[in-house]
Amino acid sequence: MQDNVPTIDNCHFFDGGVNFHVHRSDECPDYVGVLHRHEFIEIAYVISGTARHIIGNREYPVRRGDVCVINFGEAHAFHADEDNSEEFLAYDLMFTPDFVDSTCLGGDDLSYLADSFLFYSLFTEEVAEKERFNLVPNCAPELGSVFESIYREYSEGRNGYVNLIRLYIAEIIIKLLRKMGSMEENRLTPGQRRVVTRVMDYIRDNYSIRLSTEDIASKMFFNKNYLSKLFKAHTGLSIREFIRKIRLEQATKLLCETDKTIAEISRDCGFSDVKNFYTAFEAFAGCTPKYYRDKIN
Repeated sequence: MQDNVPTIDNCHFFDGGVNFHVHRSDECPDYVGVLHRHEFIEIAYVISGTARHIIGNREYPVRRGDVCVINFGEAHAFHADEDNSEEFLAYDLMFTPDFVDSTCLGGDDLSYLADSFLFYSLFTEEVAEKERFNLVPNCAPELGSVFESIYREYSEGRNGYVNLIRLYIAEIIIKLLRKMGSMEENRLTPGQRRVVTRVMDYIRDNYSIRLSTEDIASKMFFNKNYLSKLFKAHTGLSIREFIRKIRLEQATKLLCETDKTIAEISRDCGFSDVKNFYTAFEAFAGCTPKYYRDKIN
């Protein structure tokens, strides 16, 4: 129990050493309309009807075909709309991250999904960047039949059903990624823009040390692919391009305002060697560092 909100642990639904479970909401009515948390990931697919989904401090309407992703430890509840004559029903698919075989997803896709809207970030006080990916609307054409297949396989329990469901979950994840990728990436939420601003500030404060997209993503507790997409959508530059831009801007300042050698400036601006610095500077300024300094002076 946390903040008077009950927590459902893994053993409540999982048995036999297999960390997944699926049911329809009408088969487990005790939790419909009741705020609760759980120790696993839940992906809910709305079969019929409409409801209000409360998650954290947010509330939004859901309808047939919508997919809701609920992170472990996150308080949430579905409240069916009483004025809708159609009964609210949903498939509730529950699993832990280790159940899914990441080899089915082709490299980073699973971690991208996890960091983008299941585990999001270190910034637990931020809500806006979470909320965008709690709801993926209108997934009926792509995902309705997949949830039906998972439910049928789980109910029948025939030979190989566990591995087949694992593949179906991978299919859901891949199709959610496609759906997310087709959304307008340049329409970032205020929270997502704040994340990009923090990345920019971090680069400006640390341009002199070794930096990479992986390093920054790790510091921010984001997957590098997701963070790169946010950054590119907001700035028009990749993180790597922005790092280089900041370093070269600082280099031009040092060339004008100090007597440091070009080798010292190269090192102070975070370049691995002078040759790389010369190449980057000429592409940036159209001339060598020495010519630039002489021209300015």
